[in-house]
Amino acid sequence: MNKKLLYLNLAIDAKDTSLGFTSSWINEISKMYAEVDVVTLRLGEVPNFPPNINIYGPKNKGRFYKYLYLFKTCLFLTKKNNYDRCFSHMSPNSLFVILFILKIRRIKSTLWFTHPGAKNGFKKFILFFVYKFVDQIVTASKSSFPYKSKKIAVIGHAVDLEMFYYTKNLDLSKFLILSRISKSKNLEIAINAFLNSNFSDKKLDIIGGPLNNDDVDYFTELKKQFSQYKNINFLDKIDYKKLPNVLKDYSVSFNSAGSGFFDKSVLETLSSGMLTFYKNSDFDELIGDYSNFFKFIDSHDLEKKVNDLANFSKEELKNMSEIINMGLQNHSLRTLNSRIKEYL
Repeated sequence: MNKKLLYLNLAIDAKDTSLGFTSSWINEISKMYAEVDVVTLRLGEVPNFPPNINIYGPKNKGRFYKYLYLFKTCLFLTKKNNYDRCFSHMSPNSLFVILFILKIRRIKSTLWFTHPGAKNGFKKFILFFVYKFVDQIVTASKSSFPYKSKKIAVIGHAVDLEMFYYTKNLDLSKFLILSRISKSKNLEIAINAFLNSNFSDKKLDIIGGPLNNDDVDYFTELKKQFSQYKNINFLDKIDYKKLPNVLKDYSVSFNSAGSGFFDKSVLETLSSGMLTFYKNSDFDELIGDYSNFFKFIDSHDLEKKVNDLANFSKEELKNMSEIINMGLQNHSLRTLNSRIKEYL
């Protein structure tokens, strides 16, 4: 096995709640290659990688600098190495910057992207441009890529679910939202439903943080809007390595993201044994017979369904959780290579 891979991603940071899992992807995919050169846009805490993985990342955090670093580094690496493919994990911007280099060097490219994408502006143009010129696109669900093409393959997600697995006593005392803090995630839908439900005297924690300035503004608005409720707690980001131990204390979680957002956080909460209510119908296939109960339309619908939890015994709730958990394997990190290998 003498294959070489050029690997692009948004960040390497073992402590980041939203992006800490990217290191697991690198580890897993590297098993198919003799050597993997990873060029990241943000270099945080780097875990111990196998010797066949080389990490390159900018120390300067400026937006212009990181893309200049990406271009110069990839120009150098592609001149020195004969890569079999370039793989970009959730970073169409990175592919956009170096696509000309890849075409000149005749290096095939694959983009993993699971997001509805920007609705307008330069980001939308970048994604459309990359979509047109990249060789292969892989995504998690039927609505998690905004365009349609024969070059797009739906293969499921890849989360280290075994890391989160926990059998728990579902006492319905602690509720959770595990999400990036972003307006696109509609967190207020779930918060309002919880506050209007019969469980409003319980505790709701929100774990996650903002990634950009718009997210920061939204985060500030949320904290101000719900500041009067002492049982609504914004815990910000949590070290990804510590997250499984934190999740074991919760019984119910909410995900209000709409179509296109096949959030890995839903898979993590389900694997940890939580009962997870969701808005995106792409999860229906995963939830199976219980989808009518756990999928909600709006805040009022979610409120009614949360209230209905009181009609089930602890044994019935546990049984639902275990049955749903059995269907997660098609989204496990351990099965990623078997699902993605034909596109790499």
